[in-house]
Amino acid sequence: MKYLVSALACLFLPVAALAQYTATDTLVSARTLVSNTKVTRLLLAKSGGFLLGGEYDGGFNSSILAEGTGTRLLWYPQKAAFRAGYVDATQWDDANIGSYSIAAGYNTRALGDYSTAFGYNNVAAQVGSTALGQYCIASGAASVALGYYAHTNARQGSFVFSDRSVPDDGNIFTDESFRASVNHSANWRVSGGFRIFTSSNLSTGVTLQSGAVTSNWNQTNAVISTSTGAYLSTSGVWTNTSDVHKKHLFEAVSGEDVLARLRQVPIQRWSYKADNARVRHLGPMAQDFRRAFGLGPDSVSIGTVDADGVALAGVQALDARTRTQAAALAALQAENQALRARLDALERPGTPAGLPLGAGLGLTLAVLGGVVAWRRKAAPAAH
Repeated sequence: MKYLVSALACLFLPVAALAQYTATDTLVSARTLVSNTKVTRLLLAKSGGFLLGGEYDGGFNSSILAEGTGTRLLWYPQKAAFRAGYVDATQWDDANIGSYSIAAGYNTRALGDYSTAFGYNNVAAQVGSTALGQYCIASGAASVALGYYAHTNARQGSFVFSDRSVPDDGNIFTDESFRASVNHSANWRVSGGFRIFTSSNLSTGVTLQSGAVTSNWNQTNAVISTSTGAYLSTSGVWTNTSDVHKKHLFEAVSGEDVLARLRQVPIQRWSYKADNARVRHLGPMAQDFRRAFGLGPDSVSIGTVDADGVALAGVQALDARTRTQAAALAALQAENQALRARLDALERPGTPAGLPLGAGLGLTLAVLGGVVAWRRKAAPAAH
């Protein structure tokens, strides 16, 4: 034990730890003088806890204790860096160790200051970057690469998560990496769907999926599916939930009343302020729609089910009008046909009633003329 303590003390003699050990269950202790003050470099407690001290200098005034291939647990106080696991080359050489960095696993490399790399063949190359998983590379400042072949692609502030849906083909000239394309972005490759739950029993939430899988709410062929029943289909159609079992407080509506209210709603062409002025739309204002129909939760939005409902009620009312007008027109047509039949009968030759139209009119006028003349002659006798 004496030789082990001596060896460990020599190992940490070049460094100075300013943190002071306060426990009383010391099993092994190694200290040195720093400015005439005893400073702890190594402590092993009876409880099994241990402390390794040191003094950071950026690695400029001392050398790392081990480089090259091998399995090791390495505390590098001059860079306040930690390494544990195995490397097959220079991943843990001094040049590949960032200040205040941590790397553990197999061939992990954390060469950026304040960087972290865990897992298998991962690289955290920039300041504040993190790489976790397998074959992940965080090459952007403050970027995070997680999963399998995730690559932040030198895009700072980016987050990349990659699933294992694209396996390594063993060809060093092909790249299975899923890469960030812009700075400050979150990028996900999740072929089984991105599932967000907003309740502990997983009954509410949203799923983003490819359409090839079924959502947690049994919606197929959907790109966006929700626990409410609404979803965006793979063909780009937004479908609202309209299940009668999810509704109550039913009221009948008058189609004519809907049309009367609709006449009071201005329909205009307009553009959203957030859009280019060339992007035009057609429709009512939410305030006018709310004032006319009282539908929806507020006066600044129009629900698609409400707009559809007004349109359908209006169409039904117009259909009722059309049917009424069609019935009246049919009656007029029937009456016109009957009158035409009578007229045809009057004009048909060879029948008692069938005088020619001209003769019939002449005879009628002659009779009327005779009646008028007779009344004029009879009028003085009456006086």
